[in-house]
Amino acid sequence: MFVGERKALLRLNERRRAGFGEPDHERAEKSLLVQERFQSAFPATSGQKIALYSAVRGEVGTDRIRERCLAAGAWLYYPRMSEDGNLTFFRHEENDGWERGRFGIREPRIVPGGEGIRKGFDLVVVPGLAFDTAGRRLGQGHGYYDRFLSALDGTAVTVGLAFSWQLVPEVPVDVWDVPVSAVITENGVVGRDINIDAV
Repeated sequence: MFVGERKALLRLNERRRAGFGEPDHERAEKSLLVQERFQSAFPATSGQKIALYSAVRGEVGTDRIRERCLAAGAWLYYPRMSEDGNLTFFRHEENDGWERGRFGIREPRIVPGGEGIRKGFDLVVVPGLAFDTAGRRLGQGHGYYDRFLSALDGTAVTVGLAFSWQLVPEVPVDVWDVPVSAVITENGVVGRDINIDAV
């Protein structure tokens, strides 16, 4: 079976699993635990540039991370789909607005004078349908995050957030797929490029 076929099958299975299983309140509790583990492993600091995303249904939430990062004085950036087919990240503060972008995903409203960036981050938080212990990631299939990650300058730590059931034995990859440095679930932290014990 070709890589593309294996990805499509895994993507289909993960989307099915996302809609079943635990009751919403249990999933919400685990989502908060993942975010707490993220904060323990990667505590935000003043002036730190962090690329975050607004979670959609089925993904680990990011609102608690947002609150803690803003309280610490970190600079948060959220993605918008650009006309060239790439992600551009815009700084988003406490009372900045949101709007619905392509695929119904919440995107930051661009404030007057706001300029987007595509690199220069200290930390990048990445969504995914599935991850493995080597940091390989299965996305939605559009390639936005792979293009973004491949263009980074190599100084940013990249972290995937996932529920434990999204951690699979192996994610099939193509040559253009970019693994993340670490994956955090409610059970702990799996590191590829960094040495972090489970928290």
